[in-house]
Order: sequence, then structure tokens, then C-alpha cells
Amino acid sequence: MKDSNEKSAQNISESVIVSDLVEFLHRGNYKVRLEVPNLGQSADVVATRGRWVTLMEVKVRDWRKAIEQCRAHLHVADYVCIVIATKGVSLRAKEEITKHGFGLIHYDASGQLEWVKRPSRNSTIWLPQRRVLSSKMKRISYVH
Repeated sequence: MKDSNEKSAQNISESVIVSDLVEFLHRGNYKVRLEVPNLGQSADVVATRGRWVTLMEVKVRDWRKAIEQCRAHLHVADYVCIVIATKGVSLRAKEEITKHGFGLIHYDASGQLEWVKRPSRNSTIWLPQRRVLSSKMKRISYVH
């Protein structure tokens, strides 16, 4: 059963959220790339700061689907985050996301982004696949 907080905060597209997220991350001194291929899917956003790589999945509502997508990112990313645009963030979502070590950024109805939970550092990176990701990232221009 879905929590009422899981409903979309507004009729907004993922692309608008991504655009606002790029600005949010840029203010945090991240360099950002979009739609980077990883293990048969693409990470919506890849943010780098120094040597640290953070992969992010953006969802208008379904954080459960984002968790599934983010599992593949654990093979290559130092940090993994979910960005959701819901009316609020349910306790269940926070618990599940925390259990996986993912970070959570909430996009509210006013278009503001806020860290709800910072990600835990991932120590299970598969180095050969990380090299593949790095190679693919070099072919994609920064958006900021």
C-alpha cells in the first residue's frame, strides 16, 4: 500500500528535476554529467567531486524502482543517491533507502532540493567495472 507522501509533489517532469538538481550540485562544487551508461542501464546523474563518484537516480514518485536501479550503481560508485519529487518523504522510504546506504534528496512542491539523508560511502566497488564507467564518463561532456 502506498503512503500518501509518495504521490508526486506536482505535475513536473523528470527533466525539470534533473535541471534543478544540476544547479543544486553545482552549488555544492560537483561536476555533473547526465545519462551515463552503467551495466545495461544509465544513471540519470553522475556527480563528481575530486576522486569521488556519486550516481543518482531521479524519480517523480516511485522510490522503490529507484532502489532497484541503484543496486547496479553500487558496483562502480563511491556514493549512490535517490532524488524524489513527492509531497513528502515517508518513514518507510527513509528506512529502506538508509538500509541500502543510499542518500536521499527531496524535491518539494516549490522546486527546492534538500538532503534528507546523506549517502554512506560504498566500499564494495568492482574496480574493472569502475574503469569501464570512467571510460564512458570521459566521452560525456559535463553539463556544469
